[in-house]
Amino acid sequence: MSSLPRLLILLHLTAVVAQAEPADVSADLARFMQDGKIPGLAAAAVLNGQIIAAGAAGMRKTGDPTRVTVNDIFHLGSCTKSMTGTLAAMLVADGKIKWTSTVAEIFPDFTIHPGFKSATLLQMTSNSGGVAHDFPPELWAQTVARRQDPESKQRLELVRAVLASPPDYPPGTKNVYSNGGFTIAGAMLEKVSGQSYQDLIRERLFNPLHLDSAGFGMPATPGKINQPYGHLRRLGILTAVPPGPDADNPPALTPAGRVHLSILDFAKYADFHLGRLPNSPLDRKSLDFLHTPVAPAKDYGVGWIIVQRPWAGGTALSHNGTNTMNYAVMWLAPEKQFAAVAACNIDDGIGAKACDDAVSFLIGKFLK
Repeated sequence: MSSLPRLLILLHLTAVVAQAEPADVSADLARFMQDGKIPGLAAAAVLNGQIIAAGAAGMRKTGDPTRVTVNDIFHLGSCTKSMTGTLAAMLVADGKIKWTSTVAEIFPDFTIHPGFKSATLLQMTSNSGGVAHDFPPELWAQTVARRQDPESKQRLELVRAVLASPPDYPPGTKNVYSNGGFTIAGAMLEKVSGQSYQDLIRERLFNPLHLDSAGFGMPATPGKINQPYGHLRRLGILTAVPPGPDADNPPALTPAGRVHLSILDFAKYADFHLGRLPNSPLDRKSLDFLHTPVAPAKDYGVGWIIVQRPWAGGTALSHNGTNTMNYAVMWLAPEKQFAAVAACNIDDGIGAKACDDAVSFLIGKFLK
């Protein structure tokens, strides 16, 4: 073989290796920190099955110099809802439950209000199951008081109380965004599988996708600054919330919004929903079902907001999430095999803007 073909092969391999490294957009993200109002921000983009850009800017905790990295773990809030919907689709595919399974069928020993008895798994995972937007104050107080109990027990007691009361509206007649509906769905999946929600989602979703950073609740360790802290703005002052019970919602709500991930794993999860992952734990037909509006909603599927966007070439999928101290968002363009995700450790409205700015930057720079 002549030296020229060998040189061409070497150049080709070098290009492949270089292409495999995501572009570092950390300096670009620093422009969206709003003069220090945003403690920490991370974002990433995926195209055609490859993470093409990632970056992180800012600090894990205000007042401390420890910087965030692309390997740091951020709270996803209600982006978890799409994961619960995905998990439900897996159990439906297994034949363990049906989308039409009702709460009365799954919880035969519960005292269920007649208005709730016909509510289905599909309705609970598409915000049309009759569950109110907010929990009644007294029930929320009881749930907070039980946060030291085993998580599945907390959830079951919360679900029992919700279903014993009249629904906010007849199931299937409205679309009302609700943490309670997804909490009920999580309990339904626990009942039919015989596994805790945490064990189930680790086994069926996190492990197959190699989401090694995935976990639940706030990731930082009490007394350490080993991961980003959540933040609140109190009297105009940015304040870090120490890890502990007050740093997140009660564990009963995990199926509705308590998963955490690194920004790189967040991008891998988004890529899975683009539908072309080899050896996917969920087939394309099931993914398409999750990404289709569920009546009576016109723009909400099973844990996904579905809208039309020119930059996406048609349908775009999205969801955001917050526990009031953190914010995360994901945008997917299935037609272009592109997704962008962002997360930061504050909400207060400014976190949403920073994440949206980061996603818009990634779309503008990398989606042609």
